[in-house]
Amino acid sequence: MQFGRGGKPAAGAFYDSDFATIDQVLAVSLLHGMQGKNDCRVAIVTMSRPNLATAGFLDALERFYRGPAAVFAQVPPIGMPTRGTETATSKAFTAPFDVKGADGKPVYHNQVKRTLETGDPLTLFRNYLQAQNDLNAFFVLAGPATNLAAAMEFRGMKDLLTSKLKYLVITGGNSFGSDPAAAKAVLKDWPTPIVFAGPELGSALPFPGASIDKDFPAQVPNHLAAEAYKAFKPMPYDTPSWAMVAALHAGRPNAGYFKVSDPGTVTLQSDGRTTFQPAADGRHRHLILDPSQQEKILHDYVELASAKPVIQQRFRPPVADKAAADKAAADKAAAEKP
Repeated sequence: MQFGRGGKPAAGAFYDSDFATIDQVLAVSLLHGMQGKNDCRVAIVTMSRPNLATAGFLDALERFYRGPAAVFAQVPPIGMPTRGTETATSKAFTAPFDVKGADGKPVYHNQVKRTLETGDPLTLFRNYLQAQNDLNAFFVLAGPATNLAAAMEFRGMKDLLTSKLKYLVITGGNSFGSDPAAAKAVLKDWPTPIVFAGPELGSALPFPGASIDKDFPAQVPNHLAAEAYKAFKPMPYDTPSWAMVAALHAGRPNAGYFKVSDPGTVTLQSDGRTTFQPAADGRHRHLILDPSQQEKILHDYVELASAKPVIQQRFRPPVADKAAADKAAADKAAAEKP
């Protein structure tokens, strides 16, 4: 487990998405970039749709960021539901495995060939939430609320969510309303505060695609997330950063990137849009664009998403004061003398 300067572990990040847009992949990179700065710890990544090829790519992405699994801990399986029809697979999730290094061999390998090599999202939620300190984790939802609604029906899960999570951040976009029953259930019964990152934010803060061929290779040749970006659609292009907005605020809620509304209640309309009604006792808030922060946000998008993976110590907190540690060791030795 990673620990901050004061010995407290950084907040655990739980990321759930349908991975229908490329910004949802960049959001994973962003979270890992913040992990390298000790802003959070990426706990698990889960999918809200069945697609084995996408799960294989995400597994490779997690291995890319976590480093050799045997060094610190096993790489968690990608959560993937087994129900539903497998949707079409974007080239973003297959083309990166065709990239070859200077030796002519593939740079990355798809190690997920069977459903058994993925995990059940609800079981992963439970197991990895149990490993978190109380009120020291958060969820980011970048897609349909299918998994989160199902989790609330899982035995004991509501109590676990309440005790472990600080908040849920939901990205704006049409995908939230693609499972309206699940969305309404989450809006009504989710047991923690919810922050909404409306679609207007991601549209106003497009990720600069020029950085893919400039900043990403400067950190890691054949960067896996960059290869996915290039394969998603013909370059050059900028992409709305809907999921990145949610991930950035979730990992750095006090950084001042966005203004935050007063409390209220969000309601899902029949056309898939959401409306916000202020209410003093509301459990929902929404982010507001601060034009003065736009340049900083775009800078940090690139810096964090393109960052070289940082493999961090996970065993125990660092000793802040060597003298205190030496004294503790001496006291222990004295106490053990006959």
